[in-house]
Amino acid sequence: MNSRATGQEVNLIGIKAERLGRIVGHRYLTVATRAALGGVFIFAGVAKLPYIDTLIWEIKQYHILPHSLANAYGHVLPSLEIALGILLVLGLFLRISASVSTLLVLSFIIAKIVALVRGLDISICSCFGPAVPLLALQSLALDFVLLALAFQILFHRGEFLSLGHWLSRKAESGEGS
Repeated sequence: MNSRATGQEVNLIGIKAERLGRIVGHRYLTVATRAALGGVFIFAGVAKLPYIDTLIWEIKQYHILPHSLANAYGHVLPSLEIALGILLVLGLFLRISASVSTLLVLSFIIAKIVALVRGLDISICSCFGPAVPLLALQSLALDFVLLALAFQILFHRGEFLSLGHWLSRKAESGEGS
């Protein structure tokens, strides 16, 4: 009887995992995920764009990158966020944009964890420039949510309402010539 109960429990877990898989891979969820992650990136990039000097100064406060790399990262970050956001929202190059988004968010997470472990006094994150000041722990929690969104897009590219899918279908059918 005990082994039968275990078999039923395993079957129940399998059913729940299958349901969860259908939900996580649902095309509407993927569109919403693309819009959410892309929207956050666009907003963050636009909010930081006029404050690049301040952004670079704040990046240097983490003492992770050499000054020259901190300068390059600060100059590239807002434009990269805007470009990634646009690609995600439009559904273009989803595998690449989700991969780069994952790496970008991981860089944010690593920097914040290193700063917290080192005891650096970085209480306010400039994730959204001066538009939305977040506490470091709030921004770290947000980063983990963004990472989950990027993974969802990465593992379920979702071609529904994707401009990239539409363009590739059009090119395959020869309608563009």
